[in-house]
Amino acid sequence: MEKLPNLKIAFFGTSDRSLPILDSLNSNFYLVLVVTKTDRKIGRKQTIKRTAVKDWTLDKNIPLVELDKFKEGEAEKIVALFREYDIDYGIVADFSYIVPKELCAVLYGKLINIHFSLLPKYRGASPVQYAILSGDKSTGVTLQLLNFKIDSGDILQTIEYPISSKATSGELYKKLFEISAEKLPKILAGYYSGDIRSIKQDPGLISYTYSRSHNKNTFIYKEDAKIDWKNSSVEIERAIRAFNPWPIAWTTIEDLNSQQARSVLIGQGVNKKFIGEGHKIVKIYEADVVEGKLKPITIQLEGKTKTDWESFLNGYYK
Repeated sequence: MEKLPNLKIAFFGTSDRSLPILDSLNSNFYLVLVVTKTDRKIGRKQTIKRTAVKDWTLDKNIPLVELDKFKEGEAEKIVALFREYDIDYGIVADFSYIVPKELCAVLYGKLINIHFSLLPKYRGASPVQYAILSGDKSTGVTLQLLNFKIDSGDILQTIEYPISSKATSGELYKKLFEISAEKLPKILAGYYSGDIRSIKQDPGLISYTYSRSHNKNTFIYKEDAKIDWKNSSVEIERAIRAFNPWPIAWTTIEDLNSQQARSVLIGQGVNKKFIGEGHKIVKIYEADVVEGKLKPITIQLEGKTKTDWESFLNGYYK
């Protein structure tokens, strides 16, 4: 596809997952502004960590704006920059912040959100995790006009993608970002030319990715990843994939040794060596379902390194 010289683009994003989209925009259009969140302090030493998007932008010498949760006056600053740079569209992908109502209103039709589900299914912050948890055979990407209500804007295009039976949320997100980067230029050009027109979402198909542990919140929390041993082996295996790479499905020694868990798991229960450590957390990174039973593959006991399930059952753990 030929570059569109008269199309100026801004990008709103944070994580390294969005770098393919940045590369695509920079190759096909004039990327004149990048907006990301401010540096943050992490760990006990409070080390300053920059976003991957910031590093990429500084390397390309593109104008950069860093925001801190859209504090007072920052929305107006973005509007002013859109006017100053004569920006045609702003692309939002994995931004981490909710774009405020006033910005959506002033720039409506110019802000395009990349959402990782086939909207209106799975509105919210965790669509890929929920697609895996639900056992869906496919998911996809939706490009939509951003408005003030979460993921409710009119749809420009949807792209369907199959979910493999072994895909983790990390692997699936990576693929969906790559597909978005590949398809975005043609879709954006079609919207610009008028060949692609937005359509309303079907209100009868709306669903949200609500957290089990935090009411009316669509983010994933560590509490959500606690394994419910009342579920079937298939449902638990899905959860293990959905919560990888974060926060990782987990249980406790006590729960792992419960009658409920033992009815689902392959093996004869927790080794006696660990019985006195019932409160300790066990993370399960990967598992299979074998003849209706759950077989963990890689696990990690709190305070220990990763090991395989058989070694754990036999008490061989360094």
